[in-house]
Amino acid sequence: MAKPVGRRREVPTPELRCPTCGAELERFWSHCSNCGRRLEWRDTQKATGAECYYCGWIVSDAFSFCPWCGRDITDEASSPEPLKAPKGFKYERRCRWGCGGGVMYPMAYCPWCGRPQKWRYDGYQNICPHCSKGVDDWMDVCPWCGEDATGRDLIRQALRRVRQLLVVSRLKDWNYRVLLRPGVSGVTHRSPKVIEIERRYVTGKRWRDEISWNMLTGLILHELGHSFLYHNWSFTRTGRFRRAFGEVRKVYRVADSKWVDFERRGVTTTLPNYVTAYAATHPQEDFAETFRFYVARRGRLRELFAEFGRKRKGVPVFEKFLVLGDFIRSLRGWR
Repeated sequence: MAKPVGRRREVPTPELRCPTCGAELERFWSHCSNCGRRLEWRDTQKATGAECYYCGWIVSDAFSFCPWCGRDITDEASSPEPLKAPKGFKYERRCRWGCGGGVMYPMAYCPWCGRPQKWRYDGYQNICPHCSKGVDDWMDVCPWCGEDATGRDLIRQALRRVRQLLVVSRLKDWNYRVLLRPGVSGVTHRSPKVIEIERRYVTGKRWRDEISWNMLTGLILHELGHSFLYHNWSFTRTGRFRRAFGEVRKVYRVADSKWVDFERRGVTTTLPNYVTAYAATHPQEDFAETFRFYVARRGRLRELFAEFGRKRKGVPVFEKFLVLGDFIRSLRGWR
């Protein structure tokens, strides 16, 4: 009689949770991405029977260096030759320095030669502005270095100014989230509440030479205008909005490399039907620039209209600010 083949039941991996806030964790994160708690990954399951004397994290007796803190932990049990994957660890790739030993993600140091390792963070949505390692948009704390994963701590002065202007203009917070990201500043319709600010404006040489706090405040207000429009997209279907700004669904062909002076608070004298020259590039940019001037000038339409008259602006510019002001007041009425 043939022996029946039994099915091996897979045991699900238990979820790793922060002992302080209960947020989900990934193994070998240095910090909780929600509360920032410093984490320790000890040998609680007795997989290797060894822990680093300096940092307390799980190691193998065969290691010569701690792969987490980089300290020399060589003793009699250490392997004289680099191994691929001792008990309790997986083999991901060879050491990038060519010592021949195997390393497991996300080891910061090679456990055989002690040299620092680099990893690709393709599975993450963003890059931490402090350590350049992978983070997700929802993270408040970088799980690798423990700093602000969004980068808002680097632009705290500009964000404080933006929040003050929104409050004075009586605009309710729609739960937007400002993030520093390598690339181009902007907002997409797929994530309308995520405001992306180019990281080079804050951390690069251009920031020290050309970008001021007022310029950065104007840039954030402009991108908030896009986010506000996406958040209230039904507003674009009204006849009054279309008469003032046009069809916002037209093909977008604005050059991302075009330099715009977002520091400017005065209305330009060029193009009488637009508040700035950049506003004439697309109806969505027209609304974002109108929003920026409305908030930067604290919603004082009487003051703005007086300047429009001195700059000989056309009737369409007056109508755009009236449409935006009436819509903001209607939102306050609904609340």
